[in-house]
Amino acid sequence: MMGLLRALTKSSRSIQTGVQNQGLTLPLSRQLSTQMDAPQQDNSSDPFLQNPSTGLVYGRISGIGRHTMKSDIISMLGTSKLSLDDIRFDYNLNYAPVAVMIQFPSRNAYDASLRTVVRKSGLFRMEKVDRQQWDTLPRYDGKTILLQGVPRNALAEDVERFLAGCQYDASSIQMFARPQRGFDRPPARTVLVEFPSQALATHAFIKKNRGFCLNNQVAVRLLQ
Repeated sequence: MMGLLRALTKSSRSIQTGVQNQGLTLPLSRQLSTQMDAPQQDNSSDPFLQNPSTGLVYGRISGIGRHTMKSDIISMLGTSKLSLDDIRFDYNLNYAPVAVMIQFPSRNAYDASLRTVVRKSGLFRMEKVDRQQWDTLPRYDGKTILLQGVPRNALAEDVERFLAGCQYDASSIQMFARPQRGFDRPPARTVLVEFPSQALATHAFIKKNRGFCLNNQVAVRLLQ
């Protein structure tokens, strides 16, 4: 008889506990059911979830030297997937190279090059940039020479005489002044001249560097 009473008491307590907890268990069940029934968000358009092996990526390496060549950049990065056309130099107002822009075939290629830059040298800094910066950067590709030290009173005809014997585009000659270091120094005359090919521009560089225009010795540089 006592065993029967204890069984009835235990059953009554279980029923009361279920009723008291009903206010908690039912809302929780509804919440889980609502989350399971709700449509899942489509994240396929998230660029970080897309396949990283496709699509062009652009990077910028700063801290380069004045005499850095495109071939030096490719050699440093140690990749055969880059060509000379995938590299452009960023010059300041005095046409000193301050950085290079690189077009990578994929995000994987960019990430691999970034690790290489960090591992090989602490002098360079590499960062990702957008395509607009790449598209708006002037493209010289070794077909343009820069004349520095041209007299301020020189005319286009004087430049043409200086370049006698070279094959170039006469309509491409641009003459402008660039500031020099020091407040007491007048602006320097700078001239840009385009050539049909890299070979012809290189020939002009070798033949005319340190030549004279009027009475001034002119330095010739190849822009990459």
